[in-house]
Amino acid sequence: MGQILSNPIVEKHIESSKDEFTAFGLCDMQGWRMSMEDAHITQLNIGDGSTSKDHIAFYSIFDGHGGSTVSQFCGEKCTSILQKEPNFIKGDLKQCLIDLYLSTDKELLKEPAIRNDHSGCTATSILVSKLQNLVVCANAGDSRTVLSTNGIAKALSYDHKPTLASEKSRIVAAGGFVEMDRVNGNLALSRAIGDFEFKSNDELSPEEQIVTCVPDVMEHSLDYSKDDFVILACDGIWDCLTSQECVDLVNYGISKGDMTLADISSRIIDVCCAPTTEGTGIGCDNMSIVIVALLKENESEDEWFTRIRNKKYQVNETFATKRRKIFNYFQFPENDPNNDDDDKNPVFDVTLRKVSPEEASRDAEKKRISGPVDLLSLEAILGASGIEITTNGENGDGNGAPIITGSALSEMLASLSNAAAGETEPEDFDPEDDDKLQEIK
Repeated sequence: MGQILSNPIVEKHIESSKDEFTAFGLCDMQGWRMSMEDAHITQLNIGDGSTSKDHIAFYSIFDGHGGSTVSQFCGEKCTSILQKEPNFIKGDLKQCLIDLYLSTDKELLKEPAIRNDHSGCTATSILVSKLQNLVVCANAGDSRTVLSTNGIAKALSYDHKPTLASEKSRIVAAGGFVEMDRVNGNLALSRAIGDFEFKSNDELSPEEQIVTCVPDVMEHSLDYSKDDFVILACDGIWDCLTSQECVDLVNYGISKGDMTLADISSRIIDVCCAPTTEGTGIGCDNMSIVIVALLKENESEDEWFTRIRNKKYQVNETFATKRRKIFNYFQFPENDPNNDDDDKNPVFDVTLRKVSPEEASRDAEKKRISGPVDLLSLEAILGASGIEITTNGENGDGNGAPIITGSALSEMLASLSNAAAGETEPEDFDPEDDDKLQEIK
């Protein structure tokens, strides 16, 4: 499950906007994790006339692991990288998304500070084209994109897990292995941007590496009489909800008549945030979700809401009842059955309550002590001579022989610090190093 806080960070980042083609509401939250490693893109129109005559909306969710370096780079740079792709300018939306993921890996490797970074991120992205009447989705990893068509969830992506036969065959052919459902016993997903330690075989193409950034791409021709909205979210949401359950919750929020897309996104995160860390582990991840409304020609966002409400989809569970069902091991306070999804409902106490200064201070100290080791900073503090651990000496004076020095200890610390939130596990620890540490008094 990775390192977690004693109290979740429940402050939310919320975005919403609209034009004449799409509207969206986004929410993300750090939650129980030690840091926020998700990033996103919400661009209403990247075909601005300079590179394309089309009106193209671009939405993407990046779920980082092993740090936020790669995901933040993607959130900041992928739009400009995409707009420069020749196939984007030509209007080949399927190929340009594949090119985007490959080009992003190449751009990352040009950054000296990133080249040896151990982080990576999953990515799920859509381009919505007005001219071509298409939604095109690219996905690498276990974030997910879902289309609601007549209230039914249609998959626009499929999760890439190491246990899938097609993924495992590539991993093994590239010299890797799957252990404990993880790539080389480490990574819980089999496709990602970054993660260059799994892409080091110069004799293999990017498609053939142990972990590849090459996405699966799906196209869907829009039918506005049936197609209502698209959901993009990280696995923190999908660990708690099936695709259909998430579509149903969005439709429930729409049916209420007083919630925006951002409100609905925020409430779904409330539903999925674990009430405690003592359960199964689900609900303790960073969470990001964006809901994209597909607007008809000359249709306003308000008119879209009215159109979807008039379809009167049958939804049997409220936000609160779904939350109780997901975390059925937890004894939630009783609530007024006539007020099942109101902000004051005690079922949402975890995400609505304010953390005291004392709790915040404890978590800050825990993060300071338990956070990943920055070896560059550590070496700067200790000096160019490096690090040395010695035995206590025969006379107990601390003047014993050195047992771990310089790079050996650095490598050991790096191995221990590579345990990232949820997706990665520590690399194998040398038993000889462990025996040596036991000698230290």
